[in-house]
Amino acid sequence: MIAQVWAVRHGVETGASLRFAALSQGMRAAGAPATLVELATRASADEIRHAAHCADILRSRRRDVPPPETRLLFFGPRDLSAEQRLTYEVVAQSCISETESMATLVTLLDAASDAHLKIVLQELARDEVQHARLGWAYLAWAKDRLDLSFLSGFLPAMAAAATGDDLFQHGPPEADDPALLSAGVVPKRDRRRIYLETLHSVVIPGFEEFRIDTGPLRRWAEDRRRVVDALES
Repeated sequence: MIAQVWAVRHGVETGASLRFAALSQGMRAAGAPATLVELATRASADEIRHAAHCADILRSRRRDVPPPETRLLFFGPRDLSAEQRLTYEVVAQSCISETESMATLVTLLDAASDAHLKIVLQELARDEVQHARLGWAYLAWAKDRLDLSFLSGFLPAMAAAATGDDLFQHGPPEADDPALLSAGVVPKRDRRRIYLETLHSVVIPGFEEFRIDTGPLRRWAEDRRRVVDALES
């Protein structure tokens, strides 16, 4: 199971590299400040480095390294304007996915006992902080050019996409084994808790700073909370 998680991460990191590269190009075309364009370009390179760490860990466990993700996946609805779609993708990638990833990595850092793994996790956590900040900095720039209220109704879909397909579903008992933490894997029960706590303590307040209505996202999170209560009862 540990190797499977690191293999999935390898795909996530290589896919994120493609997305950040495309976001950098989109920001440049939209006239965003050079600092934001550079941050996105650097994030793309960071994700390739992260994927290399995942590959090293897989090899250390004598497991095959999967091929890199080659599909550039964007999720914004086609009927949005170009600026709205760019903003959707930046928010989904940085404000939600990278912010959540940062919180997960902090938890793993606290539990890591292997010295090499701890160094890798420190590097990933440091980079993810910058990747998350990119999204909030982009919103600070975009708010004077674009009505950000359109994001409100899309936030639940972004949050759902960032969880993966199975986070709020039953899993095998070994998925909740606390021993996973020492191998750089957060048990599923803890991942659910971290995800919802980060939404409430970081992501939702962040959007509210930009006067984006978070009612739909709050309701989505409350629905997920009820699912968690049922799963764990």
